[in-house]
Amino acid sequence: MSDGEKILRKLIEPYKGKIILLDIWGTWCGPCKAALSHSQEEYERLDPYDMVFLYLANRSSDESWKNVIKEYNVTGDNVVHYNLPDEQQSAVEHFLKVSSFPTYKLIDEEGNILDVDAAPRNLNRLEQLVKLMKGNN
Repeated sequence: MSDGEKILRKLIEPYKGKIILLDIWGTWCGPCKAALSHSQEEYERLDPYDMVFLYLANRSSDESWKNVIKEYNVTGDNVVHYNLPDEQQSAVEHFLKVSSFPTYKLIDEEGNILDVDAAPRNLNRLEQLVKLMKGNN
């Protein structure tokens, strides 16, 4: 297991039994912030599925990270944010083969990282994926 995998497993461990939408973003990333501006709509739409929304910030100062979260209201009972040290963030991104921002990953209730397009900008498709995952239990 790579360091990146170990770090990610530790981050998702408390949410075993729930579907997790992982969003890897940065405060410097225009498309990331554009996507974040739709967060509340995403949370409301996916609320019936009892999901966790996990955000990992890339190369973002604590101040700008907190400001963006507040500005775009990226908050809720099932919303979790991490601004990991650069070395840990890079290890996780390397493990997940992140090549662009934002990057989204869907993690099933057993902690398996699914190889699907989980971008919330296509909320209908994302909801269909989650419905399928819930239906297979």
